[in-house]
Amino acid sequence: MINGLKLLTMTNDFSILIADDNEINLWLLREQLEHWTMDIALANNGREAWQQLQQRRYDLIFLDVNMPFLSGFDVAEKLRGTENCNRQTPAIAVTAHAQNQQRERAIEAGFNECLVKPLRLFHLEQLLARWRQHGAVNAEYYAGQILTKAQHDRPLSQSLMSKLFAQLPSLMSDIEQALDCGLLQQAWEINHKLHGTFCFYDFADCLAVVQSLQTALEQADEDKARQRFSALKLILNWLLDNQEQVLQCLVKDDSRV
Repeated sequence: MINGLKLLTMTNDFSILIADDNEINLWLLREQLEHWTMDIALANNGREAWQQLQQRRYDLIFLDVNMPFLSGFDVAEKLRGTENCNRQTPAIAVTAHAQNQQRERAIEAGFNECLVKPLRLFHLEQLLARWRQHGAVNAEYYAGQILTKAQHDRPLSQSLMSKLFAQLPSLMSDIEQALDCGLLQQAWEINHKLHGTFCFYDFADCLAVVQSLQTALEQADEDKARQRFSALKLILNWLLDNQEQVLQCLVKDDSRV
């Protein structure tokens, strides 16, 4: 117990990377997180964080949004927009600003959540409880999300996932074709359908990138839209390539999802 806080069990099976150019903030967050794991790596700026993220997979990433060389936003966009071992690792934006615009920008960049300094132990415990359960996005994560949505009705969950797998290839193809023809409004309309779909399925990684693509299309920024679409393709192609594993998770009554 710390000030009435019931801590999660200590484990070294959960790895975390913290990146912040402020040494005091870096030290403080590490001290707080060491209540739950000692497997913590540190980076002093965005460039150093990106280098470490290409060398090892982590279970959770904390990125200060304002760092030299590469900002937290830049690192998050690289994570979601390129093939790397942390492409689907949950990432938390850490900011000193509580404005909604800052949170929206974080989600558009590919962050899963946004925390405002000063960070409290209670909020960190809640966050770790959430992400230690799911870990990195994988087949069990997607199965768990749809099971929750379907109130653990496995046949219904299987039907919903099968329907999604059947729709994704044509939707991706239609968006790509619209982008190739410079039809940004048409691409927006198709992507808007995807947005509604992932709002329902509650797949955080997919929703974040779809929202980011939606913003680029609304701004008529064709270059950024193509970049965001490439990031979306990486995620959706992984999901399609692993659809059998997702469906298998939905069949098993003893699944831990």
